[in-house]
Amino acid sequence: MTVNPTELMDELHIDQSPTELTTVTNLINEATEIVNHSVSSTETQYQASSIYDLAIKTLATQLYYDRELSKGMSAGLLMMLDQLQGMISGSDLDGTE
Repeated sequence: MTVNPTELMDELHIDQSPTELTTVTNLINEATEIVNHSVSSTETQYQASSIYDLAIKTLATQLYYDRELSKGMSAGLLMMLDQLQGMISGSDLDGTE
């Protein structure tokens, strides 16, 4: 699964100018790295979960509006990261239990 920059921009009602597209694309790439490093440095099966894409979208959105994350990561994002970590440490590899 992957997060599409133009789809995220549509969801957030952001004008799709070349500058904004570059910004959102970079933020999605940064959010992806952060999520991956927050969950596991070796396992990747959690990346097939819809929660993975949602976590990336959530973090990219937070970074778009607050690049410093001055209030930290949201409680919702932290919950998503916990769910993803649980998928690799437990038996719930598809995120359904």
